[in-house]
Amino acid sequence: MARFAFFPAKSSGFAIAAAMMAVGTLGAIAIATPAYAQKQAKFSKEFLAAFQPIDEAIKGENPDYAALRAQAEAAKDTVKTDDERFFYGSTMYTIGGKLNDVALQLEGMNMMLDSGKVPEANVPQYTYVAGQLAFNSQDWASARARFEKAIELGYEVEQARALIARTYSEEGDFTAALQTVNDQINEQIAVGGAPDETLLKRGLTTAYNNDLFEDATNYSLMLVKYLMSSPTWAVPVAIQRKFGQWSDAEMLDLLRLARAANAMREARDYTDYIDAANFRRLPAEVAAVTAEGISSGKLKSSDTFVAEAQRESQSRTAGLKADLGALESDAKASGASASLAVAAGDAYLNFDNGAKAAELYELALTRPDVDRSLALTRLGIAQVKAGDYAAAQETLGKVQGQRASIAKLWAAYAKQQAG
Repeated sequence: MARFAFFPAKSSGFAIAAAMMAVGTLGAIAIATPAYAQKQAKFSKEFLAAFQPIDEAIKGENPDYAALRAQAEAAKDTVKTDDERFFYGSTMYTIGGKLNDVALQLEGMNMMLDSGKVPEANVPQYTYVAGQLAFNSQDWASARARFEKAIELGYEVEQARALIARTYSEEGDFTAALQTVNDQINEQIAVGGAPDETLLKRGLTTAYNNDLFEDATNYSLMLVKYLMSSPTWAVPVAIQRKFGQWSDAEMLDLLRLARAANAMREARDYTDYIDAANFRRLPAEVAAVTAEGISSGKLKSSDTFVAEAQRESQSRTAGLKADLGALESDAKASGASASLAVAAGDAYLNFDNGAKAAELYELALTRPDVDRSLALTRLGIAQVKAGDYAAAQETLGKVQGQRASIAKLWAAYAKQQAG
């Protein structure tokens, strides 16, 4: 850090220089040397007698900073005026930097700011540095107060906000941390821009690492919405897999989304999909997913599980296709159950016939024994398959309970596909 000088009355013959040094572990920030345009500082004879030798030693060769610290602290009772407080603070800040003593730097910076003698143009920067030092000292409340003041003064606004969020996280107040992030995101959206990628990832990381499922889901969807070329749908799918306790039927609908969005990234995605779909119920779908897994290199055809899935699904596909008409007739018969209509819809969806599947899921929803959340989810998926994205979004928005987060992802995908 460059130095700046306070010049006392000529009669003293004393020139004092305070070296303002870069701050430590948050990423060094150099404090700008203020242009000297101040009236002469005033120091008492006692203060000059105590601190002139310290000033000369600091400006000399190979200063013993530990000894100078002790010497300065011993003379602290000579500090009476604001000018003296500023000089004492700047001296301790300098010595603290040389000794890698953050607490001493913070003490010095606080004294400089409290003296009222920091040049007005430099107050925002010094305030921010005080926040950095308090942060490095793990004094989260003080750091936050300094950063908030720096924001008020217009200095390093975005970075200060990021650090404010971190202070809340360090205190375990993740709700407040995420609210700080959300405020920034909403401001960026309000002016017609896309939220900053770093900001979205910060929110996602905070939520994910602290088991905040709904928040993590929301941030992952914003990443997909605003940064389609960066993360992929694999992110929100992975979040659902981490936090959710899914049945086979629910896992199937989640992995259907991963497949539709080209977000099948691991062998486990394919094997879990195959297992959830079950070649006995949905052979065409299992055959297609197995083939895709082998083609992608994620699955090996020599694997026993994969080989069985491939063999059995292929052998059963034609039989189910031949039975589709009978399944549909049974589902539409008077007195037939909702589950029969859903099963028929599943069979058609298995063959990628979204329009026919949607018709049968809608029928299921008219029956009193329907599993409404399942039928609505499947109806929304079928509508996506059929290209009816507006209807899909409306349908999926009605899903409640355990399946709600899966439906939320599908609705976002439908909106994305609608363009």
